[in-house]
Amino acid sequence: MVSGEPRSRPRSRLRERIPALPARLSGSHHSPAARRGDSEDHRGSLPSFACSSPRRQQEPPQALLHALRASPAPQSRFSTGVKMSADEILVCAVKLGKNLCLYFIDDDELECDALCKEKALHRVLRNVNSQLLVVRPDLNLAAFEDVTDQEMQSGQGMHFTIHCYKTTTPAAGMPVAFSVQIEDKSYYMCCEKERGEMIVRFKEGEVPKDIPGESNIIFFKKTFTSSCSRAFKFEYSLEEGMFLAFKEEGYLRKLILKKLSGKDGVDETMKISLSELGQN
Repeated sequence: MVSGEPRSRPRSRLRERIPALPARLSGSHHSPAARRGDSEDHRGSLPSFACSSPRRQQEPPQALLHALRASPAPQSRFSTGVKMSADEILVCAVKLGKNLCLYFIDDDELECDALCKEKALHRVLRNVNSQLLVVRPDLNLAAFEDVTDQEMQSGQGMHFTIHCYKTTTPAAGMPVAFSVQIEDKSYYMCCEKERGEMIVRFKEGEVPKDIPGESNIIFFKKTFTSSCSRAFKFEYSLEEGMFLAFKEEGYLRKLILKKLSGKDGVDETMKISLSELGQN
């Protein structure tokens, strides 16, 4: 080496061994802490698995990786002195569910892409007169009837499964679907428009575990009144103000959809109680 020439530094490989950290989910990408790669700044803005040692980083859930990728990416592998994209996406995670589904907040309302079944209850449905809802697919009929103890024990057409789904808007009521087992077949409740009128039907088939969007099998379970918390009313999800009710046709009290009169109106034909199997 010639004396007096500047001594060249060996190229450091430290930066190549440390993986680039994701950009922050919110806030400025150009803060001094971000340019320095300040560890405290990253610990305050990223999940705990992103702050562990590079050699022992835990694998984040795929749903969270998707959320992190929504943040603008730098134009270079290294962030020092590099101009970031001007378009920023603010992603505010509300919670991480048990099934690793992220829920986000947007325009002050929680949104979710799909309904996911959470639990199933086995019940009989009673009206205000304590009559049981009985489904007779062969007659294309569902009506509230007086039944004997022996008929109730057989459970033909009256032992319902209430499928409860997770919701991000609890004020609307719990989303539920109804199915009933008759012999070796399962039938689900749905609503269809016929001659300009909404009709309640029971069709052969299974209730899906996940529902990707709007569905004619979903009803919102609501408390009947504030003073009657043990009874409920069920609002059809696709028609606001339309509830399950019964209509007297001769000696039958047929299951129908009915419009509730007035915002605070009370209609006893919409009052439905859920009793456990075998409970009178």
